Amino acid sequence: MENAASRDGKSEILKRIEAIGNRESDALDSSRQLMAYLDAEDTEVVLSALQAAGGFVSDLPLFEKILAMAAAHPDEETRGMAASCLGNVIYDGLEYEDDLPDEAEAPAPSVDPEFYATVKNFLFSRIDALMESMEVRRRVLEALGYLAWKPDVREMVLRYYREAPNPWVKVSALYAMGLVRDPVFERILLEELYSPNEHILIEAAHASHMLQLRAAEKRLEELTRHPSVDVRYEAVVALATVGDLERLPAVLRGIEADNKDSDDIAEALQQARTLLKQRSMMKDGEDLWDDQRVLDEIDEMLDNPHG
Repeated sequence: MENAASRDGKSEILKRIEAIGNRESDALDSSRQLMAYLDAEDTEVVLSALQAAGGFVSDLPLFEKILAMAAAHPDEETRGMAASCLGNVIYDGLEYEDDLPDEAEAPAPSVDPEFYATVKNFLFSRIDALMESMEVRRRVLEALGYLAWKPDVREMVLRYYREAPNPWVKVSALYAMGLVRDPVFERILLEELYSPNEHILIEAAHASHMLQLRAAEKRLEELTRHPSVDVRYEAVVALATVGDLERLPAVLRGIEADNKDSDDIAEALQQARTLLKQRSMMKDGEDLWDDQRVLDEIDEMLDNPHG
């Protein structure tokens, strides 16, 4: 049995990894630290490191390691999380796709085109691999979701949704639907906002947020009163991206009054108000300005005056 000392040590490691993922630590050393954590014996530490690695997609050795883990790690959950993490490579390298839609938003690539092709080919080789578990394959689908404007990937996403053997596979399909604009995907997401399954509801709300589905406003407002705090959390954040700018401040105040004792909803409301402010600034043609991020950066400079 794990003793108290080791639990405390693990807790500190997980906090350190979270800080890396949030860019709250020395970025120059972050990739090296994540490489070390990926070799940890504790699965929770490894999974946490994989979640934090997404922001370091330009580090080729780190992502070569993640690719190797997705291909051959003995733990199913770790293989799945590594495969999902490879979605960062796909997103980063979208500019390498000759048929990228004109309206698609793609970053300036930081990954090598050859490595991008290697990752893409690997993911396509595993999406329907019979020797791979459905848990891993659904994570592969998440990674490929960035390419769902392609007819073959689009059909793959719809097939996984329609033939999902369990709710988690459907969740992954909904996640993929939230990565590209498609009228069929949007209709499905709006329908799933009425799902009786809590996990599907959460992902449908999250995807509505990602796609800024204005048609979801009424249902998302209803979901801010859902019995599950996790559903309410996602609905509050999503509502901030799709709700009417004139009504939202009053709606958020009402949600705050109904959830006075919930720290989780307080956090969601903080995010929602930041999003609301950014939307208002964009409407007025102003440059985006995140007050909380600026304050955090000032605090960090005060705590570390010598860098």
